Amino acid sequence: MTSLLIVAGETSGDIHGANLARALRSLDPGVSIAGVGGLHMREAGVELIHDVTAHATVGVVEVVQNFGRYASLYRRLQSELRRRRPDAVVLIDSPDFNLRFAARVADHGIPVVYYVSPQIWAWRSGRIKTIRKVVRKMLVILDFEEKLYRDAGVDVAFVGHPLLDAERQVDREAVRRELGSPRLLVGLLPGSRRKQFRSLFPVYREAAARIARACPDVRFVVGCAPAIAPSEAAVDGFRVLWNRTPEIMAASDLLLVSSGTATLEAAMYGTPMIVSYRLNPLTAYAFGPIVRMHIKDFALVNIVAGRRVVPELYQRKASPERIAEEAVGLLRGNGLDAMRAELREVRRKMGAPGASRRAAEEVLAVARGRAAASGPRATGP
Repeated sequence: MTSLLIVAGETSGDIHGANLARALRSLDPGVSIAGVGGLHMREAGVELIHDVTAHATVGVVEVVQNFGRYASLYRRLQSELRRRRPDAVVLIDSPDFNLRFAARVADHGIPVVYYVSPQIWAWRSGRIKTIRKVVRKMLVILDFEEKLYRDAGVDVAFVGHPLLDAERQVDREAVRRELGSPRLLVGLLPGSRRKQFRSLFPVYREAAARIARACPDVRFVVGCAPAIAPSEAAVDGFRVLWNRTPEIMAASDLLLVSSGTATLEAAMYGTPMIVSYRLNPLTAYAFGPIVRMHIKDFALVNIVAGRRVVPELYQRKASPERIAEEAVGLLRGNGLDAMRAELREVRRKMGAPGASRRAAEEVLAVARGRAAASGPRATGP
């Protein structure tokens, strides 16, 4: 029986891990899958070793602040490696933790499959040397990444974007009726991590108040990811939907959305958006200039497009005044229709559905190659 360990570090990785687990079981019903993730992976039948989604962080400073928690998980996973001896370990995104853990996995002689590449094209390009040493197979979800890794001598496969596999068919009009059939609906998606949500939600709340003064017929809905309690978004005049991000994306005329995978998910639904983000000031100060040396735009939707198709506002620019100004301009003009046309092209560039199955095929090929080479797995510690 093939045995796998999957490690995802936050909500989007948890979703990708869940879709991967389902695809693995469809190809090999007897596969044993344990992992680190959250609610989505648990629901997909993964034996959850640890739920990290409630404490996910972003940025080097934030990782340092949570060092004790990550050190404890690191030790736990090393113990699980010795106990389970999986045929392969699948690491999903979260490079600050996963690349360190990959080195320990390689020390055990267990192959590493890395799914959702670290963004070495944006910053910390030196990581590719580590990846070449410790990763058996890199599975990338953006088409331009394949050549980058192949040129660096890394065994790589482009599988397409797994969000296309997770896309849910949403009855847009039914959701709008549930929300009172507004003439214009603006969705607020401040992020899936608690710290991220608490940083951006007050900004979006004030921006919404400014938008409402300029456009009285606009209504607002707030999306709370599984790790966010709806009470954190309880504001008079706002509807709050918990764990229903796709419905909000499909039903809204405009989104105020935190930078990240959510921007590509919104692009799948063709919904115009304004992207913003606020990092820890020390993280932004230390690494912002390095990132800007490599890329002009930060939002994934703009990176995939190859040009700026949606507004993006970061750090001090992510102010209620600037966000509201951009939103009112779009709602009052014809910018929404033009943006929808651009987003259709972004969706085309994300590839065809089936990424999770293609990734699962690559994972099983690596795992079975090791199993065939090593023979029966030893039992006991």
